[in-house]
Amino acid sequence: MSEKRYNVFNQIHKGLRGLLYDTALTIQQTDFSNDNAAVAIEKVNLVVDLFDEHAHHEDTYLLPIVLKHNATLVEDFEKDHEIDHKLSESLREQTLAWSKATTKAERIAVGQSLFYAFNEFIAFNLYHMNKEENVLLYTLWQHYTDAELLAVQRTIVESIKPEILMIESKWMMRSLNNTEIIEWLTSIKNGAPAEVYEMYTRLAQQELDTNRWTVVATSLETEMAAA
Repeated sequence: MSEKRYNVFNQIHKGLRGLLYDTALTIQQTDFSNDNAAVAIEKVNLVVDLFDEHAHHEDTYLLPIVLKHNATLVEDFEKDHEIDHKLSESLREQTLAWSKATTKAERIAVGQSLFYAFNEFIAFNLYHMNKEENVLLYTLWQHYTDAELLAVQRTIVESIKPEILMIESKWMMRSLNNTEIIEWLTSIKNGAPAEVYEMYTRLAQQELDTNRWTVVATSLETEMAAA
């Protein structure tokens, strides 16, 4: 398809991938015999919560609009979400087991099990997100316009609790490239109240390194001057 179409998954998937990579590295660097391992445990719980919510959004808002066009594909993705739920529950069991462990040896053993369980989780979800962008997205493009997909995305965003939305936004800001961030902030400026735009530009300044923020800020200023 030569026409550039809107990827409804791009921002959230990049944010979730960034969180996965960061958490995987944290797990590898953590001494689970130490109380400081609670930081890694909290990160794993955040990953599970955000991926569960992401799957819920897809089940609620995206798969139903695909169902009328390709019921077999929807069934396939629903099965994937069942697998993902089992992997999530395994991680929840591991983090709970660590919090209940009473000796260093028990904590280390749980940490090792958590390491392998998270590897399975990250491997499956990286594959699953690729599948969504290579298979499910193409089906959406076949039957819906970009405007219709943007409307669905807005509905999803409106359904998210503000505190969760800001966590997701932080990881998206960390994980997108400069052009994607500029396009994102520009769309917020053009479609949201001024205070929302100011909040997201502050977020960008906080999460991007100095060089990246300079590039983004300069581009935004140039666009405003040309408007």
